[in-house]
Amino acid sequence: MPTTGEANPRPLVAVAEPLDQARAAKVMGGQHIFGDGAGANAELFFGRSPEDFEHRNRYQLCLIPSETGREWLGALVRLNCNYFVECYDGLDLGDLGPLRTAKRGANWDLLVCMSTQSAYQLPMARKFVTALRHRGIIHDTIAPTVEMAVQEAFANSMLHGNLEMNTTGHLSMDRFNELGEETARRLASPIHGGRAIMLTAKKRRNGNVEISIHDQGRGFVPPDETPLPKLPGAESTFGRGLPLIRSLCHDVTFDRGGRTIRLTFAPDASAALPLNTNFVAGLEAAERAAGEGDLRNPRDAMILIADDTMISREIIASYLRSDGFTNLVFAKDGEDALAQAQKHNPDLIILDIIMPKMDGYEVCKTLRADPLFAETPIIAQTALEENEGRTRIFEDGATDLILKPLNKAEMIARTRIHLENRLLVKQLQAYQERTQSELEMARDMQEMLIPKAEQYRGTGLEYGMTISASFQMSSELGGDMWGLAPIDDDRLGVYIVDFAGHGLGAALNTFRLHSLIWSDDQHDDDPGVYLESLNRHLKGLLPVGQYATMLYGVINRTAETFRYASAACTSPVLGNIKTGETTFLDGSGVPLGVIRDARYETREIPFGIDNFLLLYSDALIETVLDDGAFLEGERLLKMVQDIISETGGMTDLASHLADQFMDRAPVKLHDDFTVVSLQPNALTRSGK
Repeated sequence: MPTTGEANPRPLVAVAEPLDQARAAKVMGGQHIFGDGAGANAELFFGRSPEDFEHRNRYQLCLIPSETGREWLGALVRLNCNYFVECYDGLDLGDLGPLRTAKRGANWDLLVCMSTQSAYQLPMARKFVTALRHRGIIHDTIAPTVEMAVQEAFANSMLHGNLEMNTTGHLSMDRFNELGEETARRLASPIHGGRAIMLTAKKRRNGNVEISIHDQGRGFVPPDETPLPKLPGAESTFGRGLPLIRSLCHDVTFDRGGRTIRLTFAPDASAALPLNTNFVAGLEAAERAAGEGDLRNPRDAMILIADDTMISREIIASYLRSDGFTNLVFAKDGEDALAQAQKHNPDLIILDIIMPKMDGYEVCKTLRADPLFAETPIIAQTALEENEGRTRIFEDGATDLILKPLNKAEMIARTRIHLENRLLVKQLQAYQERTQSELEMARDMQEMLIPKAEQYRGTGLEYGMTISASFQMSSELGGDMWGLAPIDDDRLGVYIVDFAGHGLGAALNTFRLHSLIWSDDQHDDDPGVYLESLNRHLKGLLPVGQYATMLYGVINRTAETFRYASAACTSPVLGNIKTGETTFLDGSGVPLGVIRDARYETREIPFGIDNFLLLYSDALIETVLDDGAFLEGERLLKMVQDIISETGGMTDLASHLADQFMDRAPVKLHDDFTVVSLQPNALTRSGK
């Protein structure tokens, strides 16, 4: 688990309610979570859903409740945490070495530990692989293959490992029913169903991804790869999944007496090449060093001249000095070249290929393996006549090549070009860093406009409603915003906004509109009139061509109505939790900021105790999912109906919908994703 740079950092632990502090402290006080005992001093954060936890916090561990439902599986994707452990009665992690050694160094990119009973009914393989996609551990193109292999191996470890099921023999219908009944009995057993099963994933330096499934059974020894002769009339189901797993993976191995299945996946050749973890880890040091030696004028550059002949070094130096390059350092062989490079961090290196101790080829490769010198121009010089030697130096990382005997004009010209390019690159990097810093600041400010989970849940309780929401910012800065506007004891205003475009412009527009919304506490009971007022103000603020879509509505809990007006917003979904019926409401209207005197129709619908309302941004219906289709129209309604049916109607609908959307959406969203659900709460309303 990652540290924060302190000598003994205090671990941050996310605790999913209904787990309480006493239960969490009991688990954290053991020796199987943090091997160094740091768990006893952990700082605990409590929440009902992944949205309750600050995205900017980096949690070392998330404790999830016993027999967790699908809502907490979404935490694997949306929570900034890599370790997830279910807290249940009888939890014993003593024999699970990978978790027991999980100190605060990052051993795994993702670890999930659950009881067999909980994991058996959950889509663990899909959720685990989805989380790996969003962490950049695997590429989208190989995700289906990984999911299939993990599902087979995971089921194998649960059935043959933790549940100790014997599936050999002819699989008749009677035998199938017997296996089902025995599985149910063992899942209910504290011995079998209470055993832990753990999924871990790690991206290796060579780009391979290693996924392991650890069980606590007696150990499953796989059959020999040599096919056994078939017995007449008796085909065994035992081991059928193993050939499939082997066909999907780069390598499959077994450990811990057969209680660990380790799957290795090679990187997808069509995807981007994996980054070397050591290289990435050194980038911060390289950026700091580059900042300290800021190059503002090419002739102020520090140039390292590496040549084993003193006269050659002096000739090159005289050429450079004649053109104003005076900041020169020298190296007499390959080893000295590396030492001088580390000491001075030159802006350009002129490197002889043929040198004692270490030749120029090896120097080049060594320098390029260090993030500090990954972009440093290297001009190789050689008297070699054969093309093979010249080609090799470029393969090993040289930027340019000059042939001996050196030509003064050519040497000066090439030096100028590479230093000017380096100056431009540094200036561009500095500009990008400033821009990124500004974007991060704007991103943080935009997130401040979105209600926190404790805020909208508290407001929901006051108005006798269950309010659920999920907000995911896109890879670019977008313009989504939503909020609640209490009017009086009975009426609650709700709005959702989406500005056209991306970047700082869209973010600034959300700040403008947010200021307008909250500059006046009087949110008119007539939504159409309210939108007309906002539109007139916004028209005078927005540049030509910029606009926003918006829906503003008022829920009246006494009259059991929802009155709303829309400015070209996505069509809200109105549903009934008892009948399962869902329908789209009218979202038509003129976008805000287009026509100064635009008129907006106020629409009214019944909104009773059995109803729910779903608001969402267009990212939900305009994102191409993994099957190449959009989640729109009847498909969206069907997904909502399925969630209501599966959960019995009492649900955080928005969180469930976001969870299923993220399973199938690309890792990088091109637009902000917002979904909000509002549902009257029968208990609160009847007790009012």
